[in-house]
Amino acid sequence: MLEAMSSQALSAHHGTDVLGLAERRLNWLQARESVLAGNVANANTPGYVAKDVSPFVGVLQNQMAMTLAQTEPGHMAGRNETARTNRSGVGTSRDGNEVRLEDELEKVADTNDQQRLVTTAYTAYIAMYSAVLGSNA
Repeated sequence: MLEAMSSQALSAHHGTDVLGLAERRLNWLQARESVLAGNVANANTPGYVAKDVSPFVGVLQNQMAMTLAQTEPGHMAGRNETARTNRSGVGTSRDGNEVRLEDELEKVADTNDQQRLVTTAYTAYIAMYSAVLGSNA
């Protein structure tokens, strides 16, 4: 029964939707993991520049933000990108790219730690709901 309920139904009527926030965070972490995997895969590609996703705080701030409409052909379109290049000014490698494997693997490990933290918090909230509802889950 608990599994069939949405995170919106489980959240309090007033306050923060903790389960929805955890879901958005996990989606962001999944997107970041994909971008970082692309960086590692292209570590030997000449001219490749490492990318990263916008910070999660930006995701939360953009939740209520509006994008600009392009009403005239000469107007610039609003930014709607998820991955951005990460020019760190470190310089290029022998392959002619800007990917430092040490940095990318550190970001992958950090992303993994964040995923573990979010899933632990999510599991704790589900356990609290199960206790309140009296289920034996």
